[in-house]
Amino acid sequence: MSQILPSDAEDVLSGRYEPAAVYFLDSDCVEYARQDVFCVYDRVDSFLTLVFDSAGERLIGFKLKGFKNIFEKYIQPRLQRDIQFLELVSAIETVFTEAGDQLFSERSSRVEQAYMAAMELAANDNVRLAGTFLTAA
Repeated sequence: MSQILPSDAEDVLSGRYEPAAVYFLDSDCVEYARQDVFCVYDRVDSFLTLVFDSAGERLIGFKLKGFKNIFEKYIQPRLQRDIQFLELVSAIETVFTEAGDQLFSERSSRVEQAYMAAMELAANDNVRLAGTFLTAA
């Protein structure tokens, strides 16, 4: 007996990878990786972790920790009620500018470069977090 699966399930079972930002409730983080490959994580600070390819040379993603607090404190008050998605470049920019002084005792060039790289990746890949994930945050 064969079962017809929704296209999303078929993609997962067939091994096709579709890059998407995902919110993980248990660890309160948003993660994005443009490729499903072995990767190296480089923690920048308490909020941002960069994700590099296995050689550690090419940026392929990022992880945003403590997302719920940042979302509720800085982002949600500016949003419309029924948002369908959130551009993650705006979340990274918000932390870097508004919450930056609180999160970083000293802004180093490494931290600034890391945030700029994450913002560029989020903008170039048009990384969005679906509204369904925002209700969980």
